[in-house]
Amino acid sequence: MRVEEMSDRVAKFFEEANELQWRKNADYHPDRIAMLEIMRTACESGITVEQDLWGRIRKQMSALRRFVIDGHTESEPPRSRMIDVTVYMGMLAFWISDRDECINDAFMFQNTLTFCEHRIHCNRTTIAERMCDRCMFLFWLEDRAR
Repeated sequence: MRVEEMSDRVAKFFEEANELQWRKNADYHPDRIAMLEIMRTACESGITVEQDLWGRIRKQMSALRRFVIDGHTESEPPRSRMIDVTVYMGMLAFWISDRDECINDAFMFQNTLTFCEHRIHCNRTTIAERMCDRCMFLFWLEDRAR
């Protein structure tokens, strides 16, 4: 095989990853706000967005390690896992370069299009256990916007 054919096949792999990320974006971002659900998960879990994405990457990498080292294939084919890692790496690269804009857009969405579950706005003096999920997330976003 010539190097040109190899490059074409590598490009096809990246095209498959790109097709997947376009298809999955609706699942990852149901409100059409980039990274919103991942930020919510990070807030609820007490981790960073980077740690959330690393967890997703690590899960796929663990299965790939078992394939490469032990020759064992899990429930998904290795190529599928490689594509998932590529998509998550792209999301991580996006987050790192556009973090501030993502946080600002999520804050604006959360502040203007969602409402306090207690029908009053929780405030920072509200005991965390009594704060609604919406306001907790809003404060989490506000802290990261600083």
